[in-house]
Amino acid sequence: MNKKEQRAKLIAELRAMHELAQKENRAFSDEESKIFADKEAEVRKLSLEIAAEEREAMLNGFSAELPKDEGETRGEISEKMKEFRAYLKGEKRDISVGSGGGALSPQEYVAEIIKSVEDESPLYSLVRKFPLTEAKSLGAPYESADASDASWTAEVPANDISADATLAYSLRELSPNTLVKLIKISDKLVKVSALPIERIVREKITEKLIAAFENGITVGTGSGQPLGVFTASANGVPTTRDVTTAGAALTADDLIKTKMSLKPAYRRRARWVMSTTILTDCLLLKDKDDQYIWRPGLIEGEPDRLLGLPVIESAYAPSVKTSGSYIAVLGDFSYYWWVYVEGLEVKNLYELFALKNQIGFKGIAYADGAPVLAEAFARIKVGTGE
Repeated sequence: MNKKEQRAKLIAELRAMHELAQKENRAFSDEESKIFADKEAEVRKLSLEIAAEEREAMLNGFSAELPKDEGETRGEISEKMKEFRAYLKGEKRDISVGSGGGALSPQEYVAEIIKSVEDESPLYSLVRKFPLTEAKSLGAPYESADASDASWTAEVPANDISADATLAYSLRELSPNTLVKLIKISDKLVKVSALPIERIVREKITEKLIAAFENGITVGTGSGQPLGVFTASANGVPTTRDVTTAGAALTADDLIKTKMSLKPAYRRRARWVMSTTILTDCLLLKDKDDQYIWRPGLIEGEPDRLLGLPVIESAYAPSVKTSGSYIAVLGDFSYYWWVYVEGLEVKNLYELFALKNQIGFKGIAYADGAPVLAEAFARIKVGTGE
């Protein structure tokens, strides 16, 4: 039985306990409450483990049993990659450099990093990406004011038909921000690892880029970093796209209202984004036909579904359930635009950490992102209790 099946079994047991108490019109006994809480905690634990394993399935960078890179096996490592490897090892310093003196990594190296980020972050894989050749901005048009409604008129009107005066479009500038991550690797690992040094560096930088990108897409402030979908902003998802819960607790009706607040065109490609804590709250929710609205994915790669739409569990989505806080977003993430400068700068910091028998590698990337169509997103906000 895999972990997804274990989780499904536990959820079935939780639902059975909940239904029995409802049928007998009673609250849980102290013993039942403890059993229920323990099972619920195990569900959360399994959910976190499943998400972590899926994220790391392709990041096995420190295993000596991993095969060599495909290109290396075929003897097709480019001269630029050979030079870059020599630079990372400290054997060569006179290669092409970036603005701050670090080496500009070869294009195939950057492509491998970006592919790994997409593979490991389901949320990042959904956004629309625009590569730039330099750190310049990309104008993203958005509707800042809607047109007035159409009006009925005579076949031959007495007066000229007036043009709409309210529809307005604005231009949002997406300007790549600087993203920096410093990693340190022991001298010994560089010398004895069965893996090429550039692969070790690549996989650790990839792991940290995933965290930074997903954090930006979810809760980024938009100031010196991407603008997240959980951040209320007129430049992204405004408060007019909020669906407020009727009380302090999330209900099936709240989720249904949120789903139906999206137009069908967006709903077809929509994904729920929420934390494991909030998703766990959805396990026992039923619709008016007494059907559970959450369905687990039981096999690897199959997403959980809420009201028939896939769910992305994000470690960066808010999990606090106090009044006024945001707890879930439903949206078509093709309307989240991401711009990035093609290329990744890596600085070799040999001397700085020499007394610790370590080598520092600082990766520098440039990126920005924001939602560009508010109506493609809906966000759930916790209301006040009775």
